[in-house]
Amino acid sequence: MKRRVAVMLGVVLAAVGLSMGPTRAATVLLVDNDTVPDGCDAGAAPFGTIQEAVDAAGPGDRIRVCPGTYDETVTVGADKHDLTIKGAKAGVDARWRSQTGESIVTSDSAGGVVRLLADDVVWDGFLVFDNFAGPGIYTSPEASGYVIRNTIFEDNGLGLYLNSSGEVPTTVRHNRFTANNEFENPIAGNGIYSDQGARCVLIADNLFEEHNGAGIIFADSGNPQHCVTVERNKSINDRTFAAFYASSHVRLVANFVKRTRIDLEPGSAIFIGARNDGVVVKRNHIELAGGNGIDVRDTGGDGSDGAPPRNVDVLKNKVRKAGQHGIDVAASGVGEYEVRGNLAVRNLLVGIHAGPRTDDIVFAHNIALGNRHRDCKDESVGDGTAGTDNTWRRNVGDRDSPNGICHPHRHDKPKHKHKHRHKPKPKPCYPWRN
Repeated sequence: MKRRVAVMLGVVLAAVGLSMGPTRAATVLLVDNDTVPDGCDAGAAPFGTIQEAVDAAGPGDRIRVCPGTYDETVTVGADKHDLTIKGAKAGVDARWRSQTGESIVTSDSAGGVVRLLADDVVWDGFLVFDNFAGPGIYTSPEASGYVIRNTIFEDNGLGLYLNSSGEVPTTVRHNRFTANNEFENPIAGNGIYSDQGARCVLIADNLFEEHNGAGIIFADSGNPQHCVTVERNKSINDRTFAAFYASSHVRLVANFVKRTRIDLEPGSAIFIGARNDGVVVKRNHIELAGGNGIDVRDTGGDGSDGAPPRNVDVLKNKVRKAGQHGIDVAASGVGEYEVRGNLAVRNLLVGIHAGPRTDDIVFAHNIALGNRHRDCKDESVGDGTAGTDNTWRRNVGDRDSPNGICHPHRHDKPKHKHKHRHKPKPKPCYPWRN
């Protein structure tokens, strides 16, 4: 019986082996466009351009690119799936590194310096630079599983034109997006831009700086985005850090946003606009926004009113010294918004503000202090009386309108009552008593 089982098992394994067929070993292809002996090519016969190596590569191969400037447009076709392309700074976080010894890719191309059209492509460790006509990198909405990391995007029309089908999650991590403002429109500069239907995307641990438009914008173009997480990013002197339209299941968590330049056009640090559904804005830290710190509105991408966003939660954020309101909810979705546990301090207008068209918003456990105009203000009108359409519970603020929606902050510490300890009376001294 045992021999028969062993024979049958051998037959099954042989059949599985035949069905799977032989596996192709991955090949490493080297790219070096100079003849300088810098140790990178190690005596190999490298390709002169990245595109030549891509054309020669098969699925699963790896391409290694030596330091140097590659003046070319790179296209990874749809048949080049599972390709890994590594520059000289692969594995080195782009946010803080110097720009010496880089693999630089540059061209003047409306379609993008780099076009990734295949599934599961890894792009790691480059400087993508100086495309006046279009994006630094473009990813196709027909593919997914992109990994874009450790890359500097600088001085392009926009940095990363991000699209994905969502079959496999896409990750954008440890990149630096700097001043991608080369389009003629003075407020069109964006670090990451999406309008072709990005799905299942993680944007984490990146640095955005000096964008005239937004560090990140998911636009309103009829191709809704879904399942997008933006977390632990840093934004310095972007007009807006993140703006979302027509997107669902979005999370913006633990990002740091700061503006240090007073000459920038004012913009809200985080903007949630029309046709969004299921957005969580949580534990973000915003300093010195030019406009509102966090802004929830009916506004569409073209500036006109659209369908109000739904299911928006603004939770445990810190907003300080914004040029307008700290947190401003002006969207008209009835019962769709919750503003809870936030801190709004020293903003130029109102710390926590509800607009005239708001209805049935819950404001709870927020602290708003030292704001110049009001700490808390509700302009909703239900029965003709301002501030009657929303619910305010256990919020703290010294100046509110209408009165009672926020409770005054106790500036003085309560006086603790201590029991007075009487000193014992000295015993009388009677010399005649021993």
